[in-house]
Amino acid sequence: MKNVFLILATVMVLGTTSAQDTITEPTKMEQVMESHDVVMDKMPLISKLINQLQTKANASYDKKKYEDAIADLKNANKSMMTWMENFGKRFDADEMLKGKQLTPQKQEWILEEEENVSLLDEEIELSIDQAKAVLDY
Repeated sequence: MKNVFLILATVMVLGTTSAQDTITEPTKMEQVMESHDVVMDKMPLISKLINQLQTKANASYDKKKYEDAIADLKNANKSMMTWMENFGKRFDADEMLKGKQLTPQKQEWILEEEENVSLLDEEIELSIDQAKAVLDY
């Protein structure tokens, strides 16, 4: 009975080890899509800040600082929409979501898009920070 338990325990350990060995690093596409998701999660905050700024602008004689912050947030939002549209023109759904192999050309493009989404995130963060500063967060 001890031998059966020992054999089962050994098989379990070896099975677990081999399963861990098959874990792979995320592909460049998966990394870019994850970055996209992080940026997308900021979109509701942009809308909330625009509404708060608009409320403040409506109640203020000094509307310019609020309107400038609103314009920055709207531009950041537009940049996100433009990036998604352009990304969708370069890659199909199977490449984005199902891990379809990228052609050599698309492997170059995904590196460009990795940089683009990083810059987009910086633009959005800056506009959010500026809006919060105007609202005295």
